Amino acid sequence: MIKKNIILTGPPRSGTTLTCNLLNRLPNVVALHEPMNLKLFPDKTEGLKNTIDFFENMRTMIDEEGFAISKVKDGVIPTNPFEEGASNRTSIVKKGKFKINKQLSPDYVLVIKHNGHFTFLLKELKNHFPCYSVIRNPVSTIASWNSINVPVSKGNLTVLKGLNPVLFEDLNTIGDLFLRQIALYNEIVKSYSLLNEKNIIRYEDLITSSGKVLSAITEVATELQVKLINKNKVNSYNFDQMEMIANKILRDQGAWRDFYTEQEILDTLKFYNQ
Repeated sequence: MIKKNIILTGPPRSGTTLTCNLLNRLPNVVALHEPMNLKLFPDKTEGLKNTIDFFENMRTMIDEEGFAISKVKDGVIPTNPFEEGASNRTSIVKKGKFKINKQLSPDYVLVIKHNGHFTFLLKELKNHFPCYSVIRNPVSTIASWNSINVPVSKGNLTVLKGLNPVLFEDLNTIGDLFLRQIALYNEIVKSYSLLNEKNIIRYEDLITSSGKVLSAITEVATELQVKLINKNKVNSYNFDQMEMIANKILRDQGAWRDFYTEQEILDTLKFYNQ
C-alpha cells in the first residue's frame, strides 16, 4: 500500500488553515494544522528527517488511538486560527489532540500543514512527498500580517534561523517594515517555482469554487460545496495602510509577479475604499 502523505504549505495568512478545515470535511482525509515543534527544524537535514518520521508517528497514533496532534480550538481545526478584528489579533488555537471522528480506510490521505517550515524545506520535501501550496494576493496577505502579533508581522520567520540563516539576517537589514515584509513574501512564493502549476492553489480560487479547487490535492474535494467569504473583499483593514502596501508592492519587481498581476493588486484596493 502506498501511503498518501501530503505536504501543504503557503505564506502565513494565505488560507492554509481554512484548507485544512475543508479537507477534514472530506471522507478518508485527515489534515493537521501545524503539529510539529520548531525544534524539529534546526537545519534542513534534520528538518527533512523529522518530517518523514512525524508522518509515520501520526499514522501510528491515528491507527492505534484515533487521535492526531494538531493546533486546535475546542478540539477542532477552525477556518481561521486568529481572533476576529483589524489589529493585534491573537491566536485562538493551541496544540493538542485532534480526534478523528470518521472511519478511515488503510489508504487514507494524511495532510500536514506548516507555512515557513515547509516552504523553506520544499526543495528537500518534494523528493519525498506530493507538495502543495496555497497563495493569496500579497496586499491582503501582508495586511493580515500587520493585524497579528507573531514574528511574520515583523517581516521575518523564526524558523529561518535554522533553515536559511543568511536570509534571516538579510531580512533584518531592511529598515522599512513593509519593504521587509514584501521581501519575505517574495522569498516565500519564489520557493513555489519548484512546484507544478497545478500544485499551487490560489486562495481566491479556493473561495470562488466553494472548496472544489482542492480536488488538485484529493479528488473527493469535488464534493465540497461550502459557502466561503473572500476576506480580500471585506473591509477589515485600515485603507491608508492598504494603499501604502499596494503602492510599495507595485514598485517591487519580485516573485509576486509570477502569481498576481498589477491589476489584481489595484483591484484589491477597491474593496477597502468603501
